[in-house]
Amino acid sequence: PGAGLMHLGVDASRLLRDRRGMGRSVRNILRWLPRLRPSLRITLYVKQARDIEPLRQYLATIDATLGAHVAYAQWDALPDSDADVVWYPWNWITQPTHTAPMVVSIYDIAPMLLLDGRWWKVLKRWRARRLYAQTLEYADRVLACSTFTSQELVRSLHADPDRLRVTLLASDDFLPSPQTQSDTLDRLHVDGPFFLTVGAHDARKNLSTLYRAMEILHARGERVPLVQCSPGQEHGRYPFVKFAGFVEDQELATLYRRATALVFPSRYEGFGLPVAEAMSTGGRVVCADASSLPEVVGDAALLFPWDDAEALASQLTRMLHDAALRDQLTQAGLEQSKKFTWSETARQTLNVFDEAALLRHR
Repeated sequence: PGAGLMHLGVDASRLLRDRRGMGRSVRNILRWLPRLRPSLRITLYVKQARDIEPLRQYLATIDATLGAHVAYAQWDALPDSDADVVWYPWNWITQPTHTAPMVVSIYDIAPMLLLDGRWWKVLKRWRARRLYAQTLEYADRVLACSTFTSQELVRSLHADPDRLRVTLLASDDFLPSPQTQSDTLDRLHVDGPFFLTVGAHDARKNLSTLYRAMEILHARGERVPLVQCSPGQEHGRYPFVKFAGFVEDQELATLYRRATALVFPSRYEGFGLPVAEAMSTGGRVVCADASSLPEVVGDAALLFPWDDAEALASQLTRMLHDAALRDQLTQAGLEQSKKFTWSETARQTLNVFDEAALLRHR
């Protein structure tokens, strides 16, 4: 196909329900692909026929012109797809094709790693490892969302480096909000400095280190609240935590910009979208020096060892009291975030689709 006609099949099984993280990436790449190649035809493979109409409406909210490029097909037709290449954008290939070359996006291998010690996670990890191994056998090309993830695939799963391509994620869909007013901060009665954290309660997100650092700050008389945006609520365990629940993108952009800093203590990330999002809105970042995070923030954030609450408390104290440092990190973050654009992610992804499609014609 080269730069001419291409028919792309896509595993769309999670597109409706997965709106953050992987879903954000898939939606932005889909938005850009037809802009980069107007002749592109896309077939979305769905699990249920009843998903087609909601998906049609959802795509219209992503890009009004996207629907003109898209057709729909049932999941059980995927093995016999007549597409030039099929893209599996959800970490795993669970319904391989017999004919078309396959490209998979892998964001991280956290589901198979011992990052959560609870006994019932053992079976989940074993299943995940098996799925990753099968996926790497099937895939003609693998899109890793960071150099770190690419290295992890080689180290932990002996992936073939010749099939791996690094396509960094982006954050330029997360525009700085023009509003300075925040309903969330009003509701939580926060009107002074505050730290922000974003993400689920998984063990790898390492919130326990952040809570210990906040306790150290409070013991020193620094009564700064921690606004936590995450699904679910916890009540009363830490007096400094203000639970915001789930917030929409524009509100989150306001929080990123108004916070003294986004604190991202995660010990394991394939990329770390909140960090890139915060930088792109003019927010400041304090994050662990672990996994992919140093690759994403460059010199534009304060780092700390992921298991060192004292070191984190020191960095938070610097953020609170050094206005020049905050200004410097705001500028450095805006500059660093320019390296990550969805148009470039999509362009590199399309190049890999072309590469894979040519395999069929050899």
